Amino acid sequence: MIEKYGTNSPFELCKKLNINVLFVDLPENVNGFFLNSKIKSSILIKKSLSARQREAVCAHELAHALLHSCVNSINCEEHNPDYILRLEDEANDFCRLLLEN
Repeated sequence: MIEKYGTNSPFELCKKLNINVLFVDLPENVNGFFLNSKIKSSILIKKSLSARQREAVCAHELAHALLHSCVNSINCEEHNPDYILRLEDEANDFCRLLLEN
């Protein structure tokens, strides 16, 4: 992906993949989340985060956009919390690999 788009910036990748990135007020326990839409998908990031934290949250949510866009995590969480943990681990791995390059 880095080679294909010529960047490892999650913000630039979102732009190239037509994913909105919005900085908004979010609850204390939420740093960001991915909204899948047929019209245009979006990543919402807590605006009070530092620039580095915003980048990490964007990369993590981009992973969900690319790898888990068909998963409704709200429904899955109550029925299969282990599955949600696996999705979060995958998103964390993607984030780490993207940002270390």
